[in-house]
Order: sequence, then C-alpha cells, then structure tokens
Amino acid sequence: MRFSWLTAASKLDVNRSLLPAALDQAERYLKTRSAQPVVPNQAILDRLKNFDEPLPEYPSDPFEILSTLEIDGAAATVASTGPNYYGFVTGGTLPIALASRWISDTWDQNSALAVMSPIAAKLEGLVAQWLTELFEFPDETAVGLVSGSSVASLCALTAARDSLLERVGWSTQQRGLFGAPPLKIFAPDSVHSAIPKALRILGFGEEHIHSLATDGQGRIDPKNLPQLDAQSVLILQAGQVCSGAFDDFEQIIPAAQAAGAWVHIDGAFGLWAAASSRLRHLTRGIALADSCSVDAHKTLNVPYDSGIVLCRRPEALSRALTASASYLVTDHGRDGMMLTPEMSRRARGIELWATLKFLGRQGLSDLVEHFHHLAEQLRSLLKTSEYEILNEDGFNQVLLALKDDVATDRALALIQDSKEVWLSGATWQGKRVIRVSICNWQTEPKDITRLAAIMAKAAERAS
Repeated sequence: MRFSWLTAASKLDVNRSLLPAALDQAERYLKTRSAQPVVPNQAILDRLKNFDEPLPEYPSDPFEILSTLEIDGAAATVASTGPNYYGFVTGGTLPIALASRWISDTWDQNSALAVMSPIAAKLEGLVAQWLTELFEFPDETAVGLVSGSSVASLCALTAARDSLLERVGWSTQQRGLFGAPPLKIFAPDSVHSAIPKALRILGFGEEHIHSLATDGQGRIDPKNLPQLDAQSVLILQAGQVCSGAFDDFEQIIPAAQAAGAWVHIDGAFGLWAAASSRLRHLTRGIALADSCSVDAHKTLNVPYDSGIVLCRRPEALSRALTASASYLVTDHGRDGMMLTPEMSRRARGIELWATLKFLGRQGLSDLVEHFHHLAEQLRSLLKTSEYEILNEDGFNQVLLALKDDVATDRALALIQDSKEVWLSGATWQGKRVIRVSICNWQTEPKDITRLAAIMAKAAERAS
C-alpha cells in the first residue's frame, strides 16, 4: 500500500511547485526582516501558541505548512542574520554560503564515507587542505568538520586523552577509563564553558581541572605556567569569549610541549585572525599546538552548524574517533566519519568550499579586518561616554561597563528593550559587563554609529 501523502504529493508535483514557493518565502523574509524588531516582542511570541496541537492524524497540506511558518514563525525569529545583532558571538550568513547550503541540502548527501558521496568527500578534502595552509599547520594535519567548536574541542580533547594515556601504556580502546592513570587539565580561569562541558563528557571531574590565573584581559602569564608533564593537557585561547584576548602561543606552547604536555587552542572565532596580515600577530604560534577548534558559523559567516577540529597528530585523532564494521566501504577517498563523532553527517564541506572559494585569501582577510575596524570605531565613539572600555584590543569584541553593576545591567536592559539592536551581558572578573560582538558581514560603519548612540543614551538613563 502506498502512503497517502505520496499520492497527494504526486498530484501537487512538489519539486516543481513547493520548492519555488519556499524560495519565494525565503526571499520575502530576507527583504522584510530588517524592518522588523531585532528580537520579537511579546505579541509575536504569543502567536507561537498557534503551533500547539496534537500530532495530526492525517497528512497536512504542505503549502499550508509553509504558510504557517511564514505567518506565525518568521516573525518569531531573532535577526541574527542582520547587521544589528551583536549578541554572543553570532555570525551572519554570506549569500554564497546560504545558496550553496540550499544546493547541498537539495543534494542531501551523507558525507560519512567517500563512497557515499564523491563530491562531498572531494570538497571536504579540499577545504581541509585550504584550512591547513591558511593556518600554516603541517601538511599532515587532520581536519574534521563537525557541528561547532564545542564538538571540535570534544574531538581534540578525546585525542589528547587517549594519546597521553597511550604514552604510559594504557589503551582506552582496549581497557576503557576505569583504573586509568590520572591526567591533569590546565585551563585559564576565563575558559569558555564548552571546555569543561567537553571534559565532563570525557570523564574528567572538577578535581582533574586546574584553573590558571589570568590577567585583566583573560590571558595566561607565560612566566607563571604550572609544573606540566607528559600527563598534562593545557588549554589556551585564541579570542577569549568576553575580552577577545589571545594567549602568547609562541612562548607558552614550546614550554608546555617540552614538558610533554598536549596543547589545545580554543579558537572559536579568533583563530580566523590568522587570515589577516594586520592581525596575524595575534595568532602567531598557533601551528605549534597539538590541536585547535574553530567555528565557521562565526567569523567566516557560513550557516549553522559548522565547526572544525584541526589536529597535528592525525593518528591520534583518527585512532580516537575511527569506527569499523564489515559493511563500511572505506579507502575510496576521504572518509569524513573517521575524524568526527558522527557517522551519518551533513555535507558541511560544500558550503565551506563555496565560501572560501568566493572570498579567497584577500576576501577573507578583508572580512576579518572589517570586523576589527568596526570594533575600533565603536571604541572610539564610546571613548568619551560614561562607559569604561575594559578590553585593550579584542579583535571583534568590545567589553564595557558603567560605574556599578546595577547601572550596567540597567543599561543593558534598556538597549535590549529597544528592539533596535541586541547585545549580551556577562560577569567578567567579578564585574557585570556588556559584550559587543561584531561578527556579521552586513554590519557597516553607519550601523556602529547608530549602535553607539543607542548605547550612550542607555548609559545616560541608567546612571
């Protein structure tokens, strides 16, 4: 018996009518989203109740489904794709990245094995080569494409754990973790929360994780490194999530590796500074690290979800993440699942390839420097305001506070309530702060001028 929806879909000729309808709807969204509030108001949020219903007993009209998404769904989105969203560290989406993502999703390729999708394997391999060259890692570096830098860090730290234990004769593949020799994790006291989360998943408790004191910018002092050894993992940062600061990789990494430690760099958004001749000094020495994690859906402005793990020890990454079974057909090209936790995987390499090809080295450099210039512009505009600028040179981050925590939080609330722009807050070294993350290709100097005016007005009202 054929499914009932199949007959209906055949009559509607979905491929010739539904997909163009979806494209038209997407185009209307892109044309009108900038005229809407950056974040939805309560009236819009109340309309989300229209989605509440029991699972339908019978198939629904696909055009009515699209209509419901447009009428009650589109307005409830956050305009993170536009120029006035500065919250967290959220990138936009370059048109070529979105277009190639649509093509990729239409192809619906499983990039687990080369035999499953030759085109996905080819482009993923090319992206790996380009990124290795861009970050000046050794040619043999293993590159895995995952959902984000959180999972990229998980992959890298898995390789670190297994590699360090292997050195002392303990195979996690054979013996698991129960009874394994202890390892020590050293991370800055300002480390991103994704790192402790990944470490917990890997079996490390709080007693294994040692916080290292940092300076006012969130950097580790190379002179105050702890006693490291061959059973240590050291976490460094390329772009601290609040201040945007970079650790001194050239000094710290050789010293750590001389003691036998594994060094991992969390470079979710900051690692891309390596693409700019003006900013490359911030990342000098990253290629010495054993592993790095970075997001493409932040600074590179490709759609979610797109993270990258780079590991200078390819055998360590593949040994930690590989899988085998009689039905797996390998050695027909790049088998991406052997470098990632996922087996069935979306073909993320397609939009990454398209975006990197579109930008080229010069375009990528221009994009990175564009964010930096805008951050410098905001600093300049707010220099004489009531805000104290707390970070020195945060790449694309501006960190601010008012005279006390109450005033800072009040100003942040006023800015968010305006619905014109959106910023996020945090607690930084015991002080409430406002974080401005400039990470969208559409943001222009005029947007920063407007942002500064909104922020200055909020500061006056909050003080």
